[in-house]
Amino acid sequence: MTEDSQASPAAFLDLVPLLMCSDVQASIPFYTDVLGFQVTGRDDDVGATGFAALANGRARIMLASGSYVPEAQKVEGQYPQSNYYFYVDDAEALRQAVIDRGWQATECIKRFYGLLEFEVVDPDGHILLFGQDLEQP
Repeated sequence: MTEDSQASPAAFLDLVPLLMCSDVQASIPFYTDVLGFQVTGRDDDVGATGFAALANGRARIMLASGSYVPEAQKVEGQYPQSNYYFYVDDAEALRQAVIDRGWQATECIKRFYGLLEFEVVDPDGHILLFGQDLEQP
């Protein structure tokens, strides 16, 4: 640490993205049926379309309707977008499973930094990237 930087007042324990959805109930099947996530918690009676917590291995995400979070703002008609990166053990197999389940995915591309990657866009326009470390056995 430099002299100008300050330590955080609390240790960060984890990062779990909260993805804003126009319809949580419609997004749940994409994450469960197409990507293999499991619903670990849900509340269908909050916000306009509910809330759900999902997990696949160590990866976790939360889905929430716009009214779940007070005054969720949209930018140009959509909730703010980010890219979400998931490390997987077999990118080709996951990509094929996504396509077999009727969803579009980009081709797998071997990147110069040693990862095999592809992208999928979820029902609300969130960009999901999946990467396999080619240098790991």
